[in-house]
Amino acid sequence: MVPHPYKNQNLVFNHIGISVKSVDKAADRHSKPFGFRRITNDASADRSTDGSDSPLFRVYGDKLQKVKIAFLATGNGVGFKIFEFIDPPVRDAEEIKKEWSIEQQYQRGGYFHIAVTAPDPDAVAEKAFEDGAVRVGETIELFDGDKALYLRDQWGNAVEVLSWSLEQMMGNRG
Repeated sequence: MVPHPYKNQNLVFNHIGISVKSVDKAADRHSKPFGFRRITNDASADRSTDGSDSPLFRVYGDKLQKVKIAFLATGNGVGFKIFEFIDPPVRDAEEIKKEWSIEQQYQRGGYFHIAVTAPDPDAVAEKAFEDGAVRVGETIELFDGDKALYLRDQWGNAVEVLSWSLEQMMGNRG
């Protein structure tokens, strides 16, 4: 058995991502009661105007055309990302239950994925693959060699592994 690359080190929880029908309503509903605060202007990606180079399009494939995202911070540094998938739109879980796959998960409202920060996402992913996880999309590189990747754990949950915190990621935007 290969030793874990970060023996005796707990990885930190990076952020939670949820998929909703309205970013603005969800951000408001999470900011007021929980004190989460927006840490940057909302982001959006539209394949018709941005092309296919957006990391979101490289991860979620050709069907995704347009998405809006709000980035919130919690009191302990764990990020909270709210996704509004516009085209194709978010659908209720019951609508896609029979056809659901990790590639279609962004269309389901509610829990979207968890994310952890690790110095070497590829090493963490390799360990997860040994335990039955599978890769989703491709590893993307951003901001001076930092990396992010998605995998599906053996129970079908989406997990993002990235080498920077949410606040670092949003602070590095141009």
